[in-house]
Amino acid sequence: MQKILIQNGEIINAQKRFKADILIKDEKIERIEYKMEAEADTVINASGKLIFPGFIDAHTHMGIPVRGTESADDFDSGTIAALHGGVTTVMDFTVQEKGESLVSGLERRKKKAAGKAHVDYTFHCNVTDLNDKRLLEIPEIIRQGVISFKAFLAYKEAGMQLDDRQILELLRSVRDAGGTVMFHAENGDLVEFLTDTYLKYQKTTAKYHGLSRPAEAEIEAVTRVLTLNRFVECPIYFVHLSTTEAAQLTFMAKENGQPVFLETCPQYLLFEEAVYEQENGHRFIASPPFRKQNDLAYLWMALNQGVMDVVGTDHCPFTIAQKDAAGGAFHLTPNGLDGVETLFPLLYSEGVKKGRLPLRKMVSLIAEEPARLFGLFPQKGIVMQGSDADLVIFNPEGESTIRAKELHSAAGWSVYEGIQINGEIESVMLRGNWLLKDGELQEENLNKGQFIKALI
Repeated sequence: MQKILIQNGEIINAQKRFKADILIKDEKIERIEYKMEAEADTVINASGKLIFPGFIDAHTHMGIPVRGTESADDFDSGTIAALHGGVTTVMDFTVQEKGESLVSGLERRKKKAAGKAHVDYTFHCNVTDLNDKRLLEIPEIIRQGVISFKAFLAYKEAGMQLDDRQILELLRSVRDAGGTVMFHAENGDLVEFLTDTYLKYQKTTAKYHGLSRPAEAEIEAVTRVLTLNRFVECPIYFVHLSTTEAAQLTFMAKENGQPVFLETCPQYLLFEEAVYEQENGHRFIASPPFRKQNDLAYLWMALNQGVMDVVGTDHCPFTIAQKDAAGGAFHLTPNGLDGVETLFPLLYSEGVKKGRLPLRKMVSLIAEEPARLFGLFPQKGIVMQGSDADLVIFNPEGESTIRAKELHSAAGWSVYEGIQINGEIESVMLRGNWLLKDGELQEENLNKGQFIKALI
């Protein structure tokens, strides 16, 4: 591989920002020095540009079954969208069929990504059909390079909801094997009860999606997991937290010594529950639903002050036809939104540029911290000697508007349509290969995404 020298840029890591030159060889960063003198086959002048580590979306769902359909993006279209947003690693999920082993589920998902993914990828292991045999597989999953296991406290109708005893068994087994348990924290029985009640009275419009999944469903589920885990002390990670109270409870548990980590998503930073009452509000249906203005404000503060650890997207988009197929009925509309391509632009524009989020904190949330938590650091998540040469060259000048016609998801539309963004991603590099260069897709370097094993 040729040597590439990137000069005069400003490197932005979570811990430090500094001006330096970067020398790349054999997929790795060979040297970082100020005003470097080095021989190189290609020299890039990045004067006036910011250089970030390739971003990591810790929460995506490419081509998964949901309510009788499948999410619109597979690993091909979904990772094309990712790279245009500067995301060079996606963390997706296995899908465990009834009676299927965890190892088989992992192998099946790896095959779906192999040869299609344009960025690097790894997986979290969904655990939805749990028994003693599955518990015994956990050390093998970790040996294969996946250290996180996801449990659901909802979706009983889909055969995914675990009871408290199963949660305790999972926590203990994963703790002993050296992994982390992730939780979709909604009280599924409460959600099911409220849903059935609204359906009994033919209340099926989009606003009842939020009413059937109230803040209390998230708060109770978080409280229960934290209580159960006091007796196990397994590292735990709550995905897509959306409420002030749940975030406060988890942070208090962290302050009291529990190994607990928190994630939220851009949609919970930008949209309020009133969106479900607008025309075509059902197209915005995701779980958990959007909350109140005070929740949005608190989540921004929580990101700024280190209460939250990661921002992922829960990228699981559907076409308008898929969203409309049930005629707007909230309980039949597939839950999920786009997000992988707009993760960085939204956090930079709505967070950094509006004074809600320091620049280095943003890098922590979408690069360094997910890499640390899931065993990819320092291979990923930082610009440093010896790390993978995953880089994003960003021009902070200028403004534009998010338009679905300019995005790359197969969904063909976006909940973020019309939002103003600042700056422009000019170039994206994956392990020393240009995916985007000066805004142009480098097709000769596509389909080279690799499965990345956790460093254990």
